[in-house]
Amino acid sequence: MSPRPFKYSERGGSLRGVVPGFGLQWIGLLILSLRVHADPANDVLLEGRGLFSGALDLRGRIATHLVDLPPAVVRCANCHAAADGPSVPRSLAPRLTRDLLLNPQPRRGGPASRYDAISFCTLLRRGIDPAWVLISVEMPRYVLDDGSCAALWQYLTRSTEGANVD
Repeated sequence: MSPRPFKYSERGGSLRGVVPGFGLQWIGLLILSLRVHADPANDVLLEGRGLFSGALDLRGRIATHLVDLPPAVVRCANCHAAADGPSVPRSLAPRLTRDLLLNPQPRRGGPASRYDAISFCTLLRRGIDPAWVLISVEMPRYVLDDGSCAALWQYLTRSTEGANVD
């Protein structure tokens, strides 16, 4: 006796008879996962925003200290405001805008310099700006991998025209 052909309607609308173990709920999960990861550029911006705001932890310490400070103390937003962020009262730290980072800026009477991703990460890790000026000791030196540093750079230097990071 040979098996009779499968009919979709006989199985109550399930694909289980066609592909064993593959029901409609799995197809829904597959579609959802493709939608969630459809825009890796947005994922990078969200990571950068999280690092800046403190939603994601950063590791850092003051240059003269031997131990890392708590993540809530070393988050960027404590001292800097991003282009789309709130102002930071009584802060001596610059507001981090695309123009400030990408356009040449004079530093302490020295030559004008501008940041790129590498010099930005050097500043965060070692405390040295693009003109090789040592920044204030109060700015933490961060332990950041290349991906996290790139995400923070992308977030701060993104074009805000039509950008949506929410």
